[in-house]
Amino acid sequence: MAQETNLTTMDDLGEIKSIDFVNRFETGISELLELLGVTRKLELTQDLLVQMYEWETDLKSGVVAEGEDIPLSKATRKKGKSFQVAFNKWRRAVSAEAIARHGASRAIDEADNKLIRKIQGGIKSNFVTFLGTSPTKLTEESLQKSLAKSWATLSTYEEFDGAEFVSFVNPLDVADYLSDTAVLANASNVFGMTLLKNFLGTSNVVVLNAIPQGKVYSTAVDNIVLAYLNMLTSDLGGIFADFTDETGYISATRGKTLKNATYESLFMNALVLFPEIPKGVIEATIQPATPASGK
Repeated sequence: MAQETNLTTMDDLGEIKSIDFVNRFETGISELLELLGVTRKLELTQDLLVQMYEWETDLKSGVVAEGEDIPLSKATRKKGKSFQVAFNKWRRAVSAEAIARHGASRAIDEADNKLIRKIQGGIKSNFVTFLGTSPTKLTEESLQKSLAKSWATLSTYEEFDGAEFVSFVNPLDVADYLSDTAVLANASNVFGMTLLKNFLGTSNVVVLNAIPQGKVYSTAVDNIVLAYLNMLTSDLGGIFADFTDETGYISATRGKTLKNATYESLFMNALVLFPEIPKGVIEATIQPATPASGK
């Protein structure tokens, strides 16, 4: 008897699982960007190079005699360090025995879910590393003062005039300040991050485990850039990148390996979230004042 029309075969399942994986990854990244308010996306060229910038300031003396010309001060944005985005490859194989014993759903789908969380977790960890690379530092006595001083400092940067700011804090510092985390129930939770709205008078405070306790990082939303190699349009398409999401953030390739009866999955991307101007990141250290000892 001929095969029934539109019958779902094993090959179809492999394709569906691949498409589902890349789409879930793209959804997670898109939700993260929406939570942070990030709109700047940089599609990388083949060299995978990213250019960062720094400020050079020439501040003249403000002491000027009556009637004399006031000297010009100048702030210039110049090219700083450049770095190459890592090209990542992850391969996973599951045996025929594992599929037979546990079923394809657990052996393939659930395992890939764990993998996608790890990949997304790496993006967050790398972002926190970038925040602490070369920030402008200050010290305050409390979380509230740290946020206020950080945002006030960012407001003095001409580059960020009129920009929206975002701060990243450790959940333990938030809990210490609130003494009750019930407020988080009304917050937005995406990608392992929590967005607190109107927290301490600020509009964007993101709670993130990867932020060291006692540190607060703040910057302009426009200073955060997502750089990525488009796996959809790169030369990898059709060779190692059989399936990609619409954005091209990640590719997936799956197939049977007959010589050892395994089912392999290969995922690849080159993607990084980073602050374009490192000095435009404020790192506030929370250092409570030491109580005066009684005599």
